[in-house]
Amino acid sequence: MILHLLSREAWVEAQTLGQRVAPSVATEGFAHCSTEHQIVDVANKYFRRANNMVLLNIDPSKLTSQLKFEPPAHLDGSPTLPHEPMFPHIYGAINLDAVIDVIDFPCGPNGQFSAPPQLSTFSVVNIAHAPHHWQRAAELSVTEWKKYFPNDTVQTYFDLYGLTGQYAEHFAETYIAMNINDELLGMATLVDDDELPESNEPGPWLAAVLTLPSTRHNGVGSTLVQHVVQRAIQLGHSELFLYTSDQQEWYAKKGWLPIRETPLNGIAHTVMRLPLRS
Repeated sequence: MILHLLSREAWVEAQTLGQRVAPSVATEGFAHCSTEHQIVDVANKYFRRANNMVLLNIDPSKLTSQLKFEPPAHLDGSPTLPHEPMFPHIYGAINLDAVIDVIDFPCGPNGQFSAPPQLSTFSVVNIAHAPHHWQRAAELSVTEWKKYFPNDTVQTYFDLYGLTGQYAEHFAETYIAMNINDELLGMATLVDDDELPESNEPGPWLAAVLTLPSTRHNGVGSTLVQHVVQRAIQLGHSELFLYTSDQQEWYAKKGWLPIRETPLNGIAHTVMRLPLRS
């Protein structure tokens, strides 16, 4: 879901003109947009107490202008950091036939915005605090990673979830994404050692990123990765590592750098690094 935030007056003007041309197109070259899980934070950061806002729900396939997912542009001119999330930018006018819904988006009595019911929002929590999801998460993990770790069982993951945090000189935290109906959407883990044979990287590692097929175009994976990155920063780490067999391009777009190739169970993998400090 691609969302563009504007005032009700600006939306009336757009209908009169037959298109929406955001002021930022003239100054920055594009219209700022957000996904459904980004929009509340954006609104509260830049439009707190504005009670006249609406959201345009835009169908990307109908846009006549180019859409790009890019790091945020900082208002103070400071450089983008590698771990920052990607935002949708529309390079030009928004043609009105690409707008599939207009959603009222007023702030609440306290001046803060919250997600309207039309958005399919989700939350990220530590799986240690959601034991009712352990069985499903473990079953998905066993199926997804059995070609790399054939000896893993559901109990392997139960042990991991139960020992979340610092334990026996090791560290692991698994985070899951859940929708408003408490359904599991995906997961990702921050771990000190990701069991890569002959690895010399110091860690920690982003590991076991998994999303359900139905969620792979609504930002769940990106949000989980960003959550783990922010947790690594919070813990004081200066770099983060991962290895992947087929998602090198996806991670490279988020600032991850390939550093070497290595086999795992006969399958070629790329080890990648993300610097966490500028």
